Amino acid sequence: MGWKWLNRLAVVGRPQAVGMMQAESRLLLLQYQQQPDPALLQQLFLRYADALYHFLLKQSDAELAQDLSQQAWVQLMLHAGSYQGQSSVKTWLFSIGRNLLIDEWRRQRPHAEPELLEQLSDPMAKPLQQLLRAEQLADLDQAIQRLPLLQREALLLQLEDFSLAQISEITGAGAETVKTRLRYARQQLQHWLTPAEEESNDDR
Repeated sequence: MGWKWLNRLAVVGRPQAVGMMQAESRLLLLQYQQQPDPALLQQLFLRYADALYHFLLKQSDAELAQDLSQQAWVQLMLHAGSYQGQSSVKTWLFSIGRNLLIDEWRRQRPHAEPELLEQLSDPMAKPLQQLLRAEQLADLDQAIQRLPLLQREALLLQLEDFSLAQISEITGAGAETVKTRLRYARQQLQHWLTPAEEESNDDR
């Protein structure tokens, strides 16, 4: 099996189902603003906690990802009233998580902050599991970790079913910049993951 599936990353997903979940989640959070019922928050947690944790885990370690995930949910509870419904709840939550991650990087590497900020400001797992066998997923995971920071971040967000506009909102990068990062990421993964003999055949 080749790796032509990489060209499908931009179109994988079920827009109608995703849109319905986003609308339901938005309503849950707006209701939580009016009445902070833990049951409402629990529904959001069940929907997005694993996704947020794994997004952070791909860019840190298990302990830090767990800590930042918890902090993100605390921030959501404390600042639920600031949510205006202009973005999806998942986009807003991931933005909180990403900002916490950046703050932690700044704390751990204070002398490298200018370089770090330059990197960060230049900005499905389930669908992939349906497309690939377990051993291929392991190869893919290792390859994703080799990508440059900003390309990896954009790809991980896309694999969480975020649109270009949502990735742009989360990272603070323009849509064209996000598209470029995703294109380079897919090209690099295809280069790394395509067997040499298949590349030779494609070049004929």
